[in-house]
Amino acid sequence: MAHSSIPVLMQVTRNTTGDISAPKIRSQQGDSIVFVSDGDVMGPGTAPGHREVYIYHAGNGAISRITTTAAGESYDAARETDDVDSGRDLFVAFVSTGDLDPSVGNGDHNPEVFLWFSETGQFVQVTDTTAPVVNAEVYASDSGKCLTFRSNGDLDDNNGSDPDNPGRGFHNADASDEVFNLSFGDAAADRTQWVTTQVSNGPAGTASSHPVVGGYWFTRQCRSNAYQSDFDQLGNGSSGSHIYNYTRTDGTLEQLSKPGAGSNLNPSISSASNFARGPFVVYQSDMDPIGNGGSATDVFRFRLFKNELWQYTFGNADSARPAVSDGGSRLAFESRADLFQPNRPTRGGQMPPFNSDGNSEIFLTTSKHDIFQVTDTEGCDNDFPTLRDTGDAMAFRSTCDLVGLNPGGVAQVFLYEFVESDDPLATDAGCQTSQGCCNQANGCLDVLYGAKRLPPKPAIHPNYSTN
Repeated sequence: MAHSSIPVLMQVTRNTTGDISAPKIRSQQGDSIVFVSDGDVMGPGTAPGHREVYIYHAGNGAISRITTTAAGESYDAARETDDVDSGRDLFVAFVSTGDLDPSVGNGDHNPEVFLWFSETGQFVQVTDTTAPVVNAEVYASDSGKCLTFRSNGDLDDNNGSDPDNPGRGFHNADASDEVFNLSFGDAAADRTQWVTTQVSNGPAGTASSHPVVGGYWFTRQCRSNAYQSDFDQLGNGSSGSHIYNYTRTDGTLEQLSKPGAGSNLNPSISSASNFARGPFVVYQSDMDPIGNGGSATDVFRFRLFKNELWQYTFGNADSARPAVSDGGSRLAFESRADLFQPNRPTRGGQMPPFNSDGNSEIFLTTSKHDIFQVTDTEGCDNDFPTLRDTGDAMAFRSTCDLVGLNPGGVAQVFLYEFVESDDPLATDAGCQTSQGCCNQANGCLDVLYGAKRLPPKPAIHPNYSTN
């Protein structure tokens, strides 16, 4: 599909104090960013001193505070859901120790999963547990049909009566950290009925975490649930941390990372919309699963249902926290590596390397061969990128002074997007640095785009373990 081509960088927040947690851009429309902060997001003197959830609206540049948490805090927020062809109410899922839903009640201030509905402002408490149960890392599907999260509770109530969600019969009496999938009723307006299925299983002291769920469209909706685990889920001798995928429709569990000893972390998943070939799961690995001779942690893309594994970075330093577009060709991630082909100038004539200091920078691949280095900084951090499903916009966190409005090096949310040439943001007059906007026309943005350093072998079709 065609993509807009003029890059624009915008500083979303103006915090003078506090921190910001991983911002999440809305997947289909890409018109909102949800993030968590304990800083003065709403202006000087507004810092709550604990974490709260906020949402940025790209259309008007406004930031709203979603939660005001008394005797607790709210965090681990997911992106806002989409309503493209879903008919479902939009919501933001998050974790809170607050007492936000009077119909359920959380007077013990245990960490619970909540939903905030964008149009009504209503809060719905999804989990209702007591200490020492901790619920965390919630992630909602694009359509809001399901969500996934981590918990050490014994929460599975899937009795197998749903033929499209048989479950595996796991239970969690040993209180290990496990991944759960929560599916709402089939009626689009139904948010009162749900089934919770335990997806992973391990003994006490082990942890399955960082769950993601994909499959926006029809039969693939909520079908694939990927996560990482330090327990050998399939009993094939794997050690360290590995990436697994649970298929909701038949209860199949498969391993997406190469069996053996290694560190495989931070899975992300595409949505598999009507124009996509996926879904795809991307993750970071230090195992060199394709046999390219790499010694760093690199980014890999696994195509579900086709068992196709591509390597997307081949660096001299670590790359991490990838995100992937629906078509699978665009990946955003952070890296300390030099990722441009050496001795090959960029499209703008600049000559690499651009990251010889090993700083944490944000990168975006636009194909298997081409790459943008979105940030080019020293002595600060750029991390936690998330990507719109078309790959035309991303949100990330940075402590750098990228636009000239962050001299104190406070963590901020940034939006990097591609616009059409006739968009006001592509012009000098329509993109003012005083308003936190950078582009080539106003001289604030240096675009580094060119040939990516390629691994020797392009792809393999692994035969990893499944049961």
